[in-house]
Amino acid sequence: MANIYYDSDCDLNSLKGKTIAVIGYGSQGHAQAQNMKDSGLKVIIGLKEGSKSIQDAKNAGFEVYSVSEASQKADIIQILAPDTIQADLYKKDIEPNLKKGDALVFSHGFNIHYDFIKPPKEVDVYMVAPKGPGHLVRRVYTEGGGVPCLIAIYQDSSGEAKKERLLTQLESVEVVLEFWKLLSVRKPKRIFLENKSFFAGGSPI
Repeated sequence: MANIYYDSDCDLNSLKGKTIAVIGYGSQGHAQAQNMKDSGLKVIIGLKEGSKSIQDAKNAGFEVYSVSEASQKADIIQILAPDTIQADLYKKDIEPNLKKGDALVFSHGFNIHYDFIKPPKEVDVYMVAPKGPGHLVRRVYTEGGGVPCLIAIYQDSSGEAKKERLLTQLESVEVVLEFWKLLSVRKPKRIFLENKSFFAGGSPI
């Protein structure tokens, strides 16, 4: 049975003071990055050298770095590049810069489920998957609404205090909820599902 979360389950303060690196600035990357920035969070962009998206990200007001440098600066690394290049980016540019306590965030479970990306045990790994294309995620946010979103906790390393209202969920869920809040809040709706099985193949990711 999936759990359903609401706006009242979220506390934006859990992300204050953290640096979030969004790797990729395509459909989901631009939408999620802009939503978080407009919600007052520190967001930087990591892109490959020569990427056509570099100027777009700069025009939107972001600091843009190489994937390696962005990963080094970040506390939370949100990998939103295409699935087909994620494993290579991770191995070359992200993994060498991971620190204990960092978090890796995905919007699709493919590379984790099929072991193309194998994160170290000392980082949190979770998924935040808005159920809509990036342009819709962005537009609905600017209109004060939100799209449905799924979360999944693959690995919790932080082991911090549990949130009373989230029952058995660990502290990393709070961070996941915050990403959802930036994508899907403003109006209370039964739109948020959490279940680790969403990382499995066959789920509607």
